[in-house]
Amino acid sequence: MLSKKSVYGLLSFFIPFIVYLITLAPDVTFIDSGELAAAASSLGVAHPTGYPLFTVIGKIFTLMPFGSEIFMLNFMSAVISSLGLFIFFNLMTLILSSFKLNTDDITESAKEFPDTLKYNISLASVLVLAFSRTFWDTANAVEVYSLHSFFLILNLFLLLKACSYFSGKTGDWPEGERYLLLFSFVLGLSFTNHLSTIFLSVGCIYLFFSVFGINKTSFKRILILAIPFLIGYSFYIYLFVRADNPVISWGHPHNFENFWRHFTGKQFSIWMFSSFENAGKQFTYFTKNYPLEFFYLPVIIAIPGLFELFRSSKRLFYFTILLFSFCILYAVNYDIYDIDSYFLLAFIVTAVWFGFGLKYILKKAGKSALQLSYILIFISLIPLSLNFKNVDESKNYFVKDYTFNIFNSADQNSIIYSTQWDFWLSSSFYYQFIKNERPDIIVIDKELLRKSWYMHFLEVHYPEFYNRCRNEFDAYLAELLKFEKNTDRYTSPKNETDRQDLIKIQTAFMKLQNSIVDKNVHDHNFYTTFEIEQSNPEKFGNEYNRIPQGLLIKYTKDKNFVPLREPEINFTVSDRTDYHYSFLMNAYYSSFLNNANYFMNHAKFDDAERMISKALELRPQQKDAMQLKAKLDQLKSLQNPDK
Repeated sequence: MLSKKSVYGLLSFFIPFIVYLITLAPDVTFIDSGELAAAASSLGVAHPTGYPLFTVIGKIFTLMPFGSEIFMLNFMSAVISSLGLFIFFNLMTLILSSFKLNTDDITESAKEFPDTLKYNISLASVLVLAFSRTFWDTANAVEVYSLHSFFLILNLFLLLKACSYFSGKTGDWPEGERYLLLFSFVLGLSFTNHLSTIFLSVGCIYLFFSVFGINKTSFKRILILAIPFLIGYSFYIYLFVRADNPVISWGHPHNFENFWRHFTGKQFSIWMFSSFENAGKQFTYFTKNYPLEFFYLPVIIAIPGLFELFRSSKRLFYFTILLFSFCILYAVNYDIYDIDSYFLLAFIVTAVWFGFGLKYILKKAGKSALQLSYILIFISLIPLSLNFKNVDESKNYFVKDYTFNIFNSADQNSIIYSTQWDFWLSSSFYYQFIKNERPDIIVIDKELLRKSWYMHFLEVHYPEFYNRCRNEFDAYLAELLKFEKNTDRYTSPKNETDRQDLIKIQTAFMKLQNSIVDKNVHDHNFYTTFEIEQSNPEKFGNEYNRIPQGLLIKYTKDKNFVPLREPEINFTVSDRTDYHYSFLMNAYYSSFLNNANYFMNHAKFDDAERMISKALELRPQQKDAMQLKAKLDQLKSLQNPDK
């Protein structure tokens, strides 16, 4: 028969897991989903830092015969997040009962609180964390952050479990040493999943020296712990082993230079510690959204929880404060849009404080504490109900639809040039190379052309295309390699030599772009997505006319009217105002207006009116569409003055 603790532990796994299954994404989602799915499905190398452990675990899930590769990877996120919550339950029960840092560190007897109260507090803390917005969001679709959360919680549990054995004369030191060794190994593995594991460092260093003291024995212990850490960290060898993966080998880490650049995430360093202004912007974003993660009440309850934690264990109080503070202070210096996942450690710590807040309340409740503890579990319904709409991905086919609408917009044997990574370029890796959809299309990411490894990728996948432009690729690659070795010379040129080298790489890049069009347009239709034309100061291919075709812009030298092929475009309208959904709706809206303008310019007024109507159906009363309709009405009246 299961013990009471085991029952609660199972509830801490299955309640969130069932909800996660209900809100699970059925297919690819925004940002890196498709690329990570392609890497895991093929045992390739994903974007920096490579995420080797995530990739291997993902591959195991793709082998399960219960759905497509992408669905099983989304399912993996739900499983891993739920396992992390199960460990979090055990973490909470540990620090609410048996945990001691030293015999004199606990000022109250653990016997004051019955087990049922501890289990109810722990379960409530689990559910509040489980249904906080970012934690829940990472459980719904494939991303590295579900495994990251799992490791953050597991590392905290193992370290605290180890320290709990070093409790004065009565402590079980051999068992504590075993847990320390396990913690060290798991910490090494954690870094092979995500480098922001570094957020644990300050708090863990404090706790270690607080328990063991600053002495020779402590430093000897650290040297011993370095061995299992390096064993776990050595999983990065995977990058060398799979560097020549034929599907995707981001960074092509076949030599030490590429390996080092890739696993240190050098290409993302430009967004780290860029300015106090950016840090202030991200900090403001955090403070504004932090209470909304839990919808206020759990955060309010966490405030007395801090006082209760301080009274119960000062070292544990300082430990959590350092974890929370260092996470925020470090993360706000990363200037990226999707920053929320970098605050996960802060949210986990908040759930701990919330648990101690419940403890504070129940201590005040006296004899009614047990009954009240059951009621307080339902506080989790607040983030569950209020976050549900925003995190529910169960009907999210937006990226899949957009990707296939892009594919449908292109004729056979086409080249598509785009910068829309978050919306379809990432997913194209999965659909083209794993699901074999539209293999005839050559997809080129303009931003990835700025990375030397991408030249190798294009040569492997599109050798005929690459050979047509080989001279331009070779000339550009020579300059690009210089740029990658001395990036600062190009981003902040200090002398005439630096400025001349900057001009060289810009000129080589422009020649490459022109050659991609000129040397392939006779055998391949060449297309761009709308943002290339709207915000491209370089304006390559100036001698070509641009005509709309579905969601794409086609390059042609034909000066006359070209009858448009109107591909089938199917999508679901979203009223969400956040960036990614707004971008997609704007893409569809812009495509309708582009088509309308083209028809108007060639006096095809009925077709133009049809396109404007589609645009207004998507965005009623939109100013530019209304102005275009007014212009169309004026042109029609001039054409038919009697009407």
